[in-house]
Amino acid sequence: MPTIEGLRQRLQQMAALESVFANEYGESDYAFHPKWGRSEQMGAVKNGSGDELFAHFTPVGCCIIGFAHESSMSPYRTDPPELWPELLSSVPAEFQASLNEPAFDIASTTFVVWRLASGETWRTDNIEYPDDLYGDGSNDLLSRMLMSAVDFADWLEENYEVDVVGDVVANVFENQPLSDTQLAALNSKASLANLRKVVAETGYPLA
Repeated sequence: MPTIEGLRQRLQQMAALESVFANEYGESDYAFHPKWGRSEQMGAVKNGSGDELFAHFTPVGCCIIGFAHESSMSPYRTDPPELWPELLSSVPAEFQASLNEPAFDIASTTFVVWRLASGETWRTDNIEYPDDLYGDGSNDLLSRMLMSAVDFADWLEENYEVDVVGDVVANVFENQPLSDTQLAALNSKASLANLRKVVAETGYPLA
């Protein structure tokens, strides 16, 4: 896992790039809200199968909350649903606002990962996990935030059935502002005004 700022930038970069295609072809798997709250940002990742995670960036750090429906830790393993025992017991009090955020659907949580701004590592709950390889289901969703520029360009091509200019994706992964020429190279079918609008909504810089 990268640093908190590295993760924040990567989610924003991915959301900006995908918005160029999702604007034309469908709903995004990656989203980034640069003004989620005062001094807060939020990134989200979905896999199209009902699994999702939310990364909440606040002055105290970053709290990642996720749900994987195939995990044996799913709250829906019981009737009525209930969280896996002690799932939230180790989450620092500093992240209580994240745990209280209705949009993150805490009742469906199967994993939580966090890092305090003052901390040096990402942490997870010290709990007893199920005896299976899938565990809490975090591996698939977290790995979707850690793709290289080449892997993400390949994913965009496969997901949207389009040709993607790899050099533009690489530049964005270096956090270089997107120019009109690059936007047009990514999606020549959409108007530049609309492409600039959807990218701007993610807060990613435009040239």
